[in-house]
Amino acid sequence: MLIALGLLIPGVTQPIMTLTGTVDKAELADLGMQTLAESPDVPQFMASLIEQMVEQLDIHGDIPAYDKTRSIVGTVQELYDAREYLVAFLIALFSIVVPLSKSVLMIIATIAQNRFGQQCDAITRLISKWSMADVYVVGIIVAYLAANATQQTERLFTFYAEFGVGFYYFLGYCLLSILSMQLMESSSKDMNHPAQSL
Repeated sequence: MLIALGLLIPGVTQPIMTLTGTVDKAELADLGMQTLAESPDVPQFMASLIEQMVEQLDIHGDIPAYDKTRSIVGTVQELYDAREYLVAFLIALFSIVVPLSKSVLMIIATIAQNRFGQQCDAITRLISKWSMADVYVVGIIVAYLAANATQQTERLFTFYAEFGVGFYYFLGYCLLSILSMQLMESSSKDMNHPAQSL
């Protein structure tokens, strides 16, 4: 559980995903010429002159047009700044507060073998029923970044998504947290029924 807790911190602070978008230069030039040709304010001779000049240019390659890298904490901050308070709160709750609380309570329940430890264990079991919520949160972040990108773009853009190091830390936390909970439950059953464990 200590290792899981160690993975959680970079999991929420390091970049979880990067979205980049590029624009094809030739398509951008075509769109610009089409806009000039259809504009009533631009004289026809000027539009044809610009078109001839652009055709003489060697236009190849892409232009970087969109680049956004976010961590879970960064996404919460961005949502808060955009006044999306409920979504920011839910992401912070299920990806930061609940996992952190669960980890600390599991450690206390393991160390303290008294009534307080048993209460921590009971709360941990209750919180564990929400263990898939943190995975769901990552899905929300990915969807949010993708939707944010497509709102700011048109058909000219090509998008590339890449998971950041924070995603792998957070994934490691989720897997180790589930494993720790199963080990705790197994240990608890063995302690309650020692004859059956033999």
